[in-house]
Order: sequence, then structure tokens, then C-alpha cells
Amino acid sequence: MSEAIGCEDSRKGESLLGLLGYYEAILERKGLVTRIGEIRSLKLGLILELLKRVNISEELRAKLISSVVSAWEMNCNDRTLEQGEEEIKTMRSSISAVRKSAQTVLHNCNPINLMQLDVTVMFALPLMPHDLEIDYVPKIRDLLNQVMEDFVARKNQGFAPGQ
Repeated sequence: MSEAIGCEDSRKGESLLGLLGYYEAILERKGLVTRIGEIRSLKLGLILELLKRVNISEELRAKLISSVVSAWEMNCNDRTLEQGEEEIKTMRSSISAVRKSAQTVLHNCNPINLMQLDVTVMFALPLMPHDLEIDYVPKIRDLLNQVMEDFVARKNQGFAPGQ
């Protein structure tokens, strides 16, 4: 039975790698850097997809996703080409960090590596304060802190699921 659980857990790594490959392919499209609105939409999509895959309570995940969507700043009129390039660079950096951890899980699936993958995803989220309406930043920081506190509590309890 533990082999079945290990196989199921390694699918999390496979799923993440597929998602990351998808976003990498989209980020390679010619002329994307000039379409700031599309970049912003892609960035939000990547953040939401990553949050959906982190092992946290459903309630906390729902609050975090809802808050990010509500707070997301889509007004791109004052964004420059350099900011578009920086957004793409940030997403690529996030993808790279998560890929490395997902590959570790794929090749050596255990509770420590699975939790490390969740932590890596949270630290690698390409979410910046300038992405959000200013009034929402403290709430989202608080929710992100709750996620990290959940990880610490689970680690101290022997990696029990956060759900």
C-alpha cells in the first residue's frame, strides 16, 4: 500500500512539471513582451494554478485564491516594455525553482520532499506587492503567513496532511 501512496504522491511532481512546461511554452511566444495585459493574465493564472497544488487546508486555499483574484491589479496602462520583460523573467524564475523541487519529488518521493515542494511553491510564487491593489496587501501577507505556519505545524506533528 505504501507503494501506491508513493506513486500517487509522485504524480504531484508529474502534474507540476506538466503545468510548468505549459507556462514555459506560452512565455516563449514571439511578441508576448509587448502585450502587458496578456502577461498579467498569465502571471495570475500561474499563481492560481500553483496555489491549487499546494497541500494546505481547503478553507485557507479558498481564502488565498479569492483574495489574490480580488486584489489583482489588471490596469496595465502605465506599464512599460521593461516591466513586461521583468514580469516574464519573474515567472521563468518561479518555474525554474518549482521544477527543480518537483523533479526531486519525482525521483525520490517521500514526505519530506513533498513538504519541501509545497514550501518551494509558496516561496517561488511570482507574486509581488505591485501586483495587488494596495489595500489587499496586508490581508494576503497574513494569509501567506498562515500557510507557512501550517507547514511548521505539520512538520512538528510529523507531516500530517494540512487538510
